[in-house]
Amino acid sequence: MSSTQKSELFQVGDEVTGSFRCAECDLLVNAPRENDGVLVLGLCPLCGSEEWRRVG
Repeated sequence: MSSTQKSELFQVGDEVTGSFRCAECDLLVNAPRENDGVLVLGLCPLCGSEEWRRVG
């Protein structure tokens, strides 16, 4: 099975910039615009999923 079948997913603990949606419930999170704009992904506060996908 190929990993290109779905868009690249990011995991809890990844350092990211930009906007992300939970892969399970679609909750939107945004990296802060200050402090270099880096966000460390955590568990989704809504459903507890560990996977995120980049949007935008």
